[in-house]
Amino acid sequence: MRRDVMSGVAGLLLGSMLVGCGGGTAGDEEHEGEGRAVMKSPAHTEAGLEAHDVAYVPAALARVGPAVAYGDGKYFAVWTDVRTGGIYGTRVKQDGTVVDPEGIRINISDEPGSQPAIAFNGTHFFVVWQTDVGVDGVRVKPDGTVVGPVFRVIQTDESFGPVRVSCSPKVCLVTFTISGDAETVIFFTRVTKNGVVLREADRSLSAGFNFARDASSAWNNSKKEFLVVWSDEQGMGPENADIFGNRVTEDGVVLDGVGFPISTAEGMQAMPDVEWSGKRYQVVWSDDRDGAADIYGARVRSNGTVDDPDGIPISTAVGVQSEPRLAHHNSKSLVVWDDTRTGAHRIWGARWGENGEVWDPAGVPISGGDQAEEYLPDVAYGGNKFFTAYAGWSSVALFEPPHFILGTRVTHQLEVKDDPALVLTLEPALEP
Repeated sequence: MRRDVMSGVAGLLLGSMLVGCGGGTAGDEEHEGEGRAVMKSPAHTEAGLEAHDVAYVPAALARVGPAVAYGDGKYFAVWTDVRTGGIYGTRVKQDGTVVDPEGIRINISDEPGSQPAIAFNGTHFFVVWQTDVGVDGVRVKPDGTVVGPVFRVIQTDESFGPVRVSCSPKVCLVTFTISGDAETVIFFTRVTKNGVVLREADRSLSAGFNFARDASSAWNNSKKEFLVVWSDEQGMGPENADIFGNRVTEDGVVLDGVGFPISTAEGMQAMPDVEWSGKRYQVVWSDDRDGAADIYGARVRSNGTVDDPDGIPISTAVGVQSEPRLAHHNSKSLVVWDDTRTGAHRIWGARWGENGEVWDPAGVPISGGDQAEEYLPDVAYGGNKFFTAYAGWSSVALFEPPHFILGTRVTHQLEVKDDPALVLTLEPALEP
């Protein structure tokens, strides 16, 4: 349900064939930027790497995405791309400089990928994605070097996204959905910090003979556990889906059987996301209990106790609010979502305190309308700012891929630092 809320966007985007048209070079020296139009890119010469000025222009190269993480002083956004391999990304400095204007080809295998997710484990970024034959992944150094080979998380033609990943310093937990004849079940696989997939017994998290989807997870360093959350029909149909959770130890022990309820309100609760605040988990989701999709949240303690079983309204504006994502720092999180209150799709946000207080109940616009439609947000915290990445399409014929990937830095005071937004999908300008 995550990524397909807007009139079947995921089905359309994922149904598009990835067209190979060249790929980026992984492992280049760091590029320096001078504004958003002209950036320095390394050129290979007999003497090694030599920097020279190359003009770059925005390019609609993305099919699906993005996802974003922070590590080693930079933000790292990844997305599904039209180019060979299908998974590309770029790093962004804390000052807003796009480090890799032509993008880094992350999927260096021959199996095309889509719907990537990303996390940082303290030394490497872990990027995972969906393929036609399962779930693959690879590690990427903070300098942009892709550390091959690509590893196979699970091989099956019955898995589907969204694939998500969160990491402890020792292992990364990859979650995905497995489809059976009359059920969909949330599963996980652990991958070591060295990229070794741990082949374990059945690691399901949700009840069988049921329909569960949209898993997301967060690492709790205090308890050495992950919390995985998802949307679960519990036999009542998609219009009555609820939010469930399950805790998993770093060693892979499932602590809560087939899960515990986080929100069982009227109507549909879907597309959850979760973060650990240092004291509690904060869980957000899209909720249509009042007839139209709004954004709700709940706090969950490390022992699985839900502090807010009725949910906390974060945005109940007119129109549709969906696809919430959040990142945390200090005593509050920034929640971002897709919002149609003005007619077009835009990214809005609000701060949500660890004490449950919503600081911005009316919401604040994060995207500024640089493109006709702006949607599919993700957010990460680092460098004393939040960074929101999202898709942008220049036509009102929404979901006609490909599209742009845009990004903006946001302060703790909800000041948008990049207006117009940074363009993360770029290509060299043609010679006049």
